[in-house]
Amino acid sequence: MVNENLGSDVRKQLDQMVDNLNSLPIGGSLIWLWAWDIIRDKFNNYSQDDFANDYTVTDGTTLDVIWEKLWDNPPADFTLEYGAELMDEAVMDWMIDNEFIASLDDDGWLDDEDSDEESDNTTEYGQDLALQGGAQGI
Repeated sequence: MVNENLGSDVRKQLDQMVDNLNSLPIGGSLIWLWAWDIIRDKFNNYSQDDFANDYTVTDGTTLDVIWEKLWDNPPADFTLEYGAELMDEAVMDWMIDNEFIASLDDDGWLDDEDSDEESDNTTEYGQDLALQGGAQGI
């Protein structure tokens, strides 16, 4: 059985959060909250010396520096219209474009997804892997 008092307490906290968001002097306060939560999460995750991370926070980057850039020039593509996953991707791209985080991958394939189109897909026999249904042609 779910604790009824807990449910009531959670609702009160959520009501207070909604009231706080609505009182902010900015439009799209939920988008700001969501974007800032993603930024903080990525900053905290990529600040750790974790070899499982593909990215790291660049030298001199702080949450204050990121906030100033965000506040001075909020990206127009931060939206929840197309779902949380695309919002997360837009924030990640923005952080990379502004050099707040950088790829740890030496060959740069994580930095440039478009490079796949420019790569040489020929095998040692001169056939295009895409035509063969190879890994990049699937």
